[in-house]
Amino acid sequence: MITTIYKCDKCGNEQTSKEQFWLVEIVVSAHKLLRQVSKYTEREIDVCRPCLESFGINVPDEKAKTLPPPTVEDLIREIITLVQE
Repeated sequence: MITTIYKCDKCGNEQTSKEQFWLVEIVVSAHKLLRQVSKYTEREIDVCRPCLESFGINVPDEKAKTLPPPTVEDLIREIITLVQE
């Protein structure tokens, strides 16, 4: 039997199911006169549900009211730091 382990790139939490496990990407796209010239994934990480919510993504409404939203710059900085480790 083969068991696949999914490991969060942010916190290191491991799980055996792909459910509630998310891919977060930073995508760079160049546009010229309303036409997309190029697009590619710059950085990507796999994260568990709690870490996804820590980025302010897909947070349930009741939690969203209590958490201050992170800035876009903070999110990009944190993701790039994680993929460089």
